[in-house]
Amino acid sequence: MGDLLAFQYQYPYSMTSLLTNTVLWQEGEERLHHLLRVPHGDNPTAPYLSPTAASLVQQSPLLALGTLDSQGRPWSTIWGGTVGFATPVAYSLIEVDSKYDPVVQALLTGNQTDTYTGKMISGLAVDLENRRRLKLYGRMVKGSLSDGDAGQAQLVVTLKRALRTARNT
Repeated sequence: MGDLLAFQYQYPYSMTSLLTNTVLWQEGEERLHHLLRVPHGDNPTAPYLSPTAASLVQQSPLLALGTLDSQGRPWSTIWGGTVGFATPVAYSLIEVDSKYDPVVQALLTGNQTDTYTGKMISGLAVDLENRRRLKLYGRMVKGSLSDGDAGQAQLVVTLKRALRTARNT
């Protein structure tokens, strides 16, 4: 479990981007800025879960997840629960306990698994009351499904990108 707590960074991240909390714009994003004639500005995406974003994950009663099934088709689901059902366990890891769902089947079966990077997963934490959301992208590190009637699923995801948006006040 100790290995899961170490932050793993990959291209396009550099040590400088990790220390300055910045993520470089992707080539397509830069082209779009050029076509729209808008300045690049700072990229609001972070390569880890900031303390504010981690708090939003914990306070959110909803978490949407998406992945690809064995045939490469995208699936999405929304998990709900009491506040705190999704818990950050490190700067780039989130642990979720939730009842069984078809997306869990796609995540926890042997298909679409790259043993080096893990299965691709996206997420969206939603705080409807305060009009805040957090977009997440990462790779599944580990997952398990309990045998009991409740069908609890537990996922550990290494985050590659996190983008928090808040209401304008």
